[in-house]
Amino acid sequence: MNLYFKEDEVCKEAEKLLLDDIFSSPADKEHYLVLFKEYRKLLKQMRRMVKMSDLMQNELKILSHKLEQMSSIDSLTGLFNRRYFNEVYQKEWLSACRSQVSLAALMLDIDNFKKYNDTYGHLRGDKCLQAVAEAVRKAVKRPRDMVARYGGEEFVIILTETDASGAFYIAEQAQNNVRQLKIEHTASSFQIVSVSIGVAAMIPSSENHPEELLNMADEALYRSKSNGRSSISLHTKE
Repeated sequence: MNLYFKEDEVCKEAEKLLLDDIFSSPADKEHYLVLFKEYRKLLKQMRRMVKMSDLMQNELKILSHKLEQMSSIDSLTGLFNRRYFNEVYQKEWLSACRSQVSLAALMLDIDNFKKYNDTYGHLRGDKCLQAVAEAVRKAVKRPRDMVARYGGEEFVIILTETDASGAFYIAEQAQNNVRQLKIEHTASSFQIVSVSIGVAAMIPSSENHPEELLNMADEALYRSKSNGRSSISLHTKE
C-alpha cells in the first residue's frame, strides 16, 4: 500500500475521533488536537523531505550519467577514448562470435602529422585533429558502429555485421571526407592533410583472439603508409 495513502487514512481516522467527541474532558480533546496538528505538521515536513530526496536522487543519476559519458570521451576530439573503445570492442567481438557474423575494423592515421605540428604549431595541430575526427565520424552512419581516438593522430572504427567490401566503402568515405577539408599541409607531398587507412574484416570464432582483428587492421595500415600514404589497404580473413 502507498505510504502517503496510509498516512491520509490515519489522518481521516484522527479527524473522525474529533468529530465523534469521544474524549472524557475538554482538556483531553484539546491535548489530542494539539498532538494531531503537530503530527500533520511533521507529516507535511516529511513529505517535503521525501520529494527533495527524490529530486536529489534524480540529479545524482543525471550527474553520474554525465560523469560516465565524460570518462568515455576524448576531451580534444569529442570521439570515444581508447579505454571505452576497448570495453565496447570486447562486447562486439563476443556478439559477432556468438552470431557468426563479420566484424570489421579500420585503423586510420593522419599522414605526416609530426611535420604538420612542426610546421604550424601544436594549436593548429589540435584544430586539425578535431576537424579530421569530425570528418571520420561523419563517414559512420549506424548508431551501433563506433569511432574512437586510438592514440595521438590515430583513430579506429569498428563496424558491426560488416564484411570487407562494406568496410572498404566506409574507409573510402572517411578518406574523401578528410580530403574535402583541404587543410593546408605544405610539409606533405599532397599539400593537404590526408589519412592512411588499414581495413580488416573477419568472422570471429572461439579459436581467435580479439586482438587478431585489430592487428590485421594495423598491418594493413602499415602497408598503406609504406605504399606512399593517403591510401587504403585491405587485410581480410573470412
